[in-house]
Amino acid sequence: MNSLSDNQVSIYEEPVQEKIRKFIKLESLLNKINYFKGKENKTENYISVLALTELYEILSRGDIKSELIREIENQYIYFKKIKEAPEAKVDENKLNSVLEKQSMLLQLLHGLESNYLDYLEHDILFKTILKNSFTQLQPSSVDFWLSRDILIRETQIDLWLEPLQFIKRSIDFILEVIRKSGRFEDKMAEKGFFIERHNTQRNILLIRVTLTSDLYYYPQISVGKQRLTIMFMTKDDKNNLVPYQEDVTFILSTCSL
Repeated sequence: MNSLSDNQVSIYEEPVQEKIRKFIKLESLLNKINYFKGKENKTENYISVLALTELYEILSRGDIKSELIREIENQYIYFKKIKEAPEAKVDENKLNSVLEKQSMLLQLLHGLESNYLDYLEHDILFKTILKNSFTQLQPSSVDFWLSRDILIRETQIDLWLEPLQFIKRSIDFILEVIRKSGRFEDKMAEKGFFIERHNTQRNILLIRVTLTSDLYYYPQISVGKQRLTIMFMTKDDKNNLVPYQEDVTFILSTCSL
């Protein structure tokens, strides 16, 4: 299965720590904003704006700047120790590149003002969309904006999104490092069930399961303090989710730093 290309596989991720779950949620929203913001159809284009309002709600309820700084600093310390370890066998150029990118991101984050969301707070159009995002009908002002040319709508979304690019840059880097930290291992789930003890000394952040895209089952992943459990599930003809009873081969990646 390791030889399959990206378009032939489905990857299922289970965050082990809540901070990683939050980062993946923000990654998903940012990807949705960027994918739909240039769509000609106003209904699709509006999905981008709704994702932006959801992103704003999450950011306004917490201190994402401090969370990103803390995580990048933790990763920086981890890779710095690897570099300084005399017995370490690593690609020094790649390691220096990672440390340099981490330093640049930390400099960027430390330079941000704490009131970086104020521009959205004072934007009447955005606040109108935000206030009515879960109502059945949008006010006429929003309908008017959605009826404008796609270039006008996309430009406005870009203006709203640009000051938040530091989040995308940071999260993309953090998650890339975490995802690349795991080794790909071929595994077998007998009769659709897999259980494995893991090293409690490891700082496990993310579990990834890779399957071929044409299969009709999916993994239900549970991570405890001492073991990882995966139960493969499918659906019956009444759309009930039921355990899959055949043997399953898959690729497991346990990501930890």
